[in-house]
Amino acid sequence: MKMVNSHITFKIGVLNPVEWTDISSESPFPLQQHPCYGLALKKYGANPLQLNIYENEALIGRALVMQRRFLRMIDFSSIFRGPAWCDHTLAPEKKLAVLKALKSQFNPFRWNFLSVMPEEPASDSFKSSMRSIGYRQVVTGFSTVWMDIRPPVATLRKALKGKWRNQLKTAEKNTIDISIGGKKPHQYSWLLEKEALQRRERQYQGVPVGLVTAYSEAGTAKNRAGILSVTALSDRNKIAGAVFLLHGNSATYHIGWVGEEGRQKNAQNRVLWEGICALKEANISFLDLGGLNTADLAGIARFKLGLGTAPTSLAGTYI
Repeated sequence: MKMVNSHITFKIGVLNPVEWTDISSESPFPLQQHPCYGLALKKYGANPLQLNIYENEALIGRALVMQRRFLRMIDFSSIFRGPAWCDHTLAPEKKLAVLKALKSQFNPFRWNFLSVMPEEPASDSFKSSMRSIGYRQVVTGFSTVWMDIRPPVATLRKALKGKWRNQLKTAEKNTIDISIGGKKPHQYSWLLEKEALQRRERQYQGVPVGLVTAYSEAGTAKNRAGILSVTALSDRNKIAGAVFLLHGNSATYHIGWVGEEGRQKNAQNRVLWEGICALKEANISFLDLGGLNTADLAGIARFKLGLGTAPTSLAGTYI
């Protein structure tokens, strides 16, 4: 399908992860826009599509579009934390022009709806700009931490908050062995079991636990999607661990778990730090530490903020 508006042209079709290599490597690339994330969700009934964005026939961006149909007549398309741009210096006015052109292709009177959550910081000026091109905010944005891990390890360590750095030093003095794993299921499956148990005990929901395996199966060296796991052991017993999802030049701290012994030894500080070092070795530039919930999960939020990077509040969802 081809859609045109002024000099902005859209082509939407089947996902092809190999084509996404032209996305800018100078800015963070959210997991929710990586094509392999869409392929993984497809195994759970989602209908992911690829939107290519052109200006005067030159590609300027891509977007992962999740499409759903209700009652066989209502189409609902959503772009979460996108589009992703080929040029990280693309002017804000150009991005707004793309969003305006895209909106004109969806007609609610024909039961064809669009929602978009741009990967933009929340601000009154951005909200006003979105309103000026016909969008209405329906959900406020969540906060996350995008950590730039390109600086040298010594620089990153110096940026750690004092308490977090002291806990890391304590963990390094304790008897803890660290194992770094990849795509082999036996290296991270135990963490998926711990995550499923945590969800039942704490009564919270998230993306399917099996998404990790589905994502791993969709990933290849060419599309730069994969898994990195970190396991902390004491006397061969697993006391803490984490799963990171790799997507292009970025990674996401997806699952973390620590047991009682691990808490006593500050093992999760060591897990996260060793994970960052391993990601750097894998040429990952940015780490998304995940959403911050200061109300219900204040302790986890403080742990993430201890790495020394200020949080970013995203612009929210618009229709």
